[in-house]
Amino acid sequence: MTDRPWWMNSTDTTTVDKGSPERNEKHVRSIAETASEEADAMVSHLTAVEAKGVVLSAATRMAMGYAKNARHAANQLRNN
Repeated sequence: MTDRPWWMNSTDTTTVDKGSPERNEKHVRSIAETASEEADAMVSHLTAVEAKGVVLSAATRMAMGYAKNARHAANQLRNN
């Protein structure tokens, strides 16, 4: 058990150990499949809006986190 709450854990997909390199790659691929140009544009737009002072809901910020994580996973697969 860790001393920190679950929501403070890293969202980096490489930190999730599924037991074998093959299962780790399958896990990263399943996350990367959700990456899209549309999601990237949405994250970019909402980040700019939030920087201007607009308050975003927790659900929207969570969706942004999922989209960022998917793009991160897709970049990992492309770079390996």
